[in-house]
Amino acid sequence: MNSAKTSKKKLSEYQVEDLKEIFLDVVKKISSKIILLEIGNDFINVGLAKSQKNKLFIKKIFRQSLPEEALDKSIPSDPISFGLFLKQIINENNFHTKRVAVVLSSDACYTRLIEIPEDVEEKNSINFLENPNSGIQIPISLENSDFEIHLTNLPKKEHNNKIFNKYFLTSIPKKNVDIVLESINNANLELCSIQMSHMCIANLLKSEINKLNQDQLIISIDLLDEFTQFVIFDRTGPLLIKRLASIRNYPSIDEMKKINILNNDKSKNSKIKSTSENYHELSKLDVKVLLREIKQAFNHFLNDNNLEKKGKIFLSGRNSQHNNLVDLIGGNLEMDVALISPIRNDLLKEFSYDPDQINQFSMSRIVGLGLTLIKDNTFIDHSSNKEFIIKYFSSKDLNKDDNNKNMKNIENNKNNKVNKITDSMNSVNQFNKENLNIKDKADTKTKKEETKKDLPPLPNLNIKDKANTKTKKEETKKDLPPLPNQKNNKNQNNIKKPFKQRDKVNIQKDKVESKKNKSFKMDTSFLKDG
Repeated sequence: MNSAKTSKKKLSEYQVEDLKEIFLDVVKKISSKIILLEIGNDFINVGLAKSQKNKLFIKKIFRQSLPEEALDKSIPSDPISFGLFLKQIINENNFHTKRVAVVLSSDACYTRLIEIPEDVEEKNSINFLENPNSGIQIPISLENSDFEIHLTNLPKKEHNNKIFNKYFLTSIPKKNVDIVLESINNANLELCSIQMSHMCIANLLKSEINKLNQDQLIISIDLLDEFTQFVIFDRTGPLLIKRLASIRNYPSIDEMKKINILNNDKSKNSKIKSTSENYHELSKLDVKVLLREIKQAFNHFLNDNNLEKKGKIFLSGRNSQHNNLVDLIGGNLEMDVALISPIRNDLLKEFSYDPDQINQFSMSRIVGLGLTLIKDNTFIDHSSNKEFIIKYFSSKDLNKDDNNKNMKNIENNKNNKVNKITDSMNSVNQFNKENLNIKDKADTKTKKEETKKDLPPLPNLNIKDKANTKTKKEETKKDLPPLPNQKNNKNQNNIKKPFKQRDKVNIQKDKVESKKNKSFKMDTSFLKDG
């Protein structure tokens, strides 16, 4: 449209700005650089990329937030306004190129495994799928969608005496593709590629996918704010895409700045109390739902396809930055877990960004989109790709720990058995000693008893000893004579008493008898005097 307008002008009518625009337009057309555009749920990531000697260079990365109503599952709601907005920000950032590659969320497409008869060759599989008489039932209209399929290595299935191969289907409605094309055209750009997010992750993990054995699978866990994208890969590509629960969001860049300032203030002034603004590591409860869904999704996939393979998990996305997330997932699922740094991919030679504005862990998809620019990376050596994995949990280490614990338990059991044996021996020895002591005591007792039995009995001595121990009061009480009214008076009088006490008793008797013998006599002397 611009070229048509300028062609009507005369040379004298051209101004400096018009010449500048023409020159920039020519530069953009001949430029080998490509704009990378990631369209999310409420944001876009934009970067400028070029490929040189099988190495990727990405510069001028920036992120722009958008209103929620501007996008619907990564598809612009208004292609005109979105195109004009995109054109404005690209001109402001001096992106001198017209070509653009776009990555959309996997939510915008339909994916599933389909079964095609074995006698149909792979090159004819698309035609067979488009044939309405093929008998394949798909809940979408393939005529109104752009799709692609690829043959997988999954076990073949037999049905009605026929053998079927399993293909993976990816389909996006044509109306959504048309909206994206219209938006790009309104931005005065040329669309050269549309990729889905799971394919960008596959490009990012290609070096790890190529290392897979026949009994291994890769599980990609892309931890986003809204949800978690779960993808299973083998060497042929994706096999299953599922949307899982999200976890607690990792603090944003601005939030981390506030936390760092608060921690610095605390270190200077210990009186400052801790607040809820501090970052707290995840607990098992925080990832309980996610762990359950990962386990269920993977086990169902294995059961549905009759597989006995092990999975290796790769974490990406902004929420993969939690400090203990790798250990939590690996320890609870008993699987190998790796945290990747997308900007440390060995095919990425340069990635320039502002860390105060961009989080590198949220750049997985746009980096994977850029890797599609490398034409042939099949024979590239990835042995230097060591910094790509920044954290790793090995299930073998867990088994070693279990073995060490088991060995310790075995040793402890052995020691306990030895201790029990020694204790039992000691108890036996103590028992024997006690028996010997009892025997010795019994022997001493028998000897004493024998000596006692040999001595003659002394009953009279025992009576005298008891009598001697009695007090004088008791003796006096027993030796006193009974009162006259007592019946046993005569018998008591016949008891022999000691000499002194007998005299006292006689005196008392005389007194009593004198009292008895005395009678009342009246004194009559006073009568004589009268």
